[in-house]
Amino acid sequence: MDMEPISDRLFREALSHFASGVTVVTARTAAGLVGFTATGFTSVSLTPPLVLVCVGRHGSAHERIVGADYFGVSVLSDRQGWIAEQFACSGIDRFRDVVLRPGHVPSIDGALVRLECGRFALHDAGDHTIVIGEVLAASVAPGRPLVHFARHFEGFVAEAAPRSTSKAAAVR
Repeated sequence: MDMEPISDRLFREALSHFASGVTVVTARTAAGLVGFTATGFTSVSLTPPLVLVCVGRHGSAHERIVGADYFGVSVLSDRQGWIAEQFACSGIDRFRDVVLRPGHVPSIDGALVRLECGRFALHDAGDHTIVIGEVLAASVAPGRPLVHFARHFEGFVAEAAPRSTSKAAAVR
């Protein structure tokens, strides 16, 4: 397969084929609740416990998320695709009909994982700001994750594969 020079179109298409979990990032600010759907999320460090989220500079939530001292990350379940879609829209009440859990920061009820984070650092990165948060509290619930792949939100389907505990299997 031949490689072609990168263009905006090709870059977006290539990255859309990286499957990722779906999160909603939220904060409570003086102007009210703010949140958006984020697939640019990952762990950074165990000690201290750090995560990062990428916030688009042109997104309506950018200034308030970047300016918040605390924010929440909710890892959505496969039953929460409608929430991901809603928080990805502009010009609407993203919190409409969404049940929030009580806490220092807003988080989505029924999410697989809920993290409360304090802003640790901000880094400029092209058309995004990387927000690094120190995880202050967490909860984990059973369920299956919502996955983003090829510009769609879908449920995660795992194939049943035999597991081996032998050393040879671990090296593959």
